[in-house]
Amino acid sequence: MREGFAGAARSVISGASPAAPVAHAGASGFHPRPESPPEEILRCAETLGIPWRRVLLGEIDAEQKLRSCLTDVSAECPLESALAILALSALQSWRVRDRVETLVCQARMSVRGARTGLRVFSRHLAGKTGPDGALLARQCRFAYQRILLIQRARRAALRSRGSTAERLAFICSTARCGFDDAEWALREEDSPRRGHRLDSAVRKVRDEGFLVPRAATEARSMAQLRRIVESSSALGREQSRKRRLRASGRADARNPGASELR
Repeated sequence: MREGFAGAARSVISGASPAAPVAHAGASGFHPRPESPPEEILRCAETLGIPWRRVLLGEIDAEQKLRSCLTDVSAECPLESALAILALSALQSWRVRDRVETLVCQARMSVRGARTGLRVFSRHLAGKTGPDGALLARQCRFAYQRILLIQRARRAALRSRGSTAERLAFICSTARCGFDDAEWALREEDSPRRGHRLDSAVRKVRDEGFLVPRAATEARSMAQLRRIVESSSALGREQSRKRRLRASGRADARNPGASELR
């Protein structure tokens, strides 16, 4: 399917006619389906004036940012994490749009927590989230995870053998990183003037725009970042415990007999 879309994209960009006639998406009201050939879908988008190149490039950029920060984005991509990572480009991600659509459906059915999630999303779009403690903690946690990922890629590059393609494949599969990170790690590892892996990882992540404290050395910067992440994790666990206690207290107040049975 991927090759089909690639070929179809090249066909549409070059203006070449597809092998089979494609239904016109104008007055005829042609509506492509998920199982339609890729060239028909792209041709329909082109006819309707949909900027599919910009849409796809935005999706790719957003997905790469998420995968560079989250360990397993396919398994879980919390909305708040995606908003913190993508910032103004959050709506370019299909994962964010799907999550918001789910929240809208849940809110209409009065599902608990759905309206809160939508308020968080709307405040983010309006720029009203602000640099609060929770947001800063998430940004530091993403920076910390990003540095660890870059270090894994560098270590995998050191152990890689074979052709360039084989080494890149080994780095991607071993470090579970993207192609860009694997390519950077291989280039750094093969450089005659390569420096300390931690220093280069911290500098790279900071240059990418992540929040990393500055100190006399990059090792001290990493140590400070680690302390922030550990402190925020402990604070988060304590806040969760207090919320559970408050919820339990409200439940006992509504049902006094339940507390006596415990």
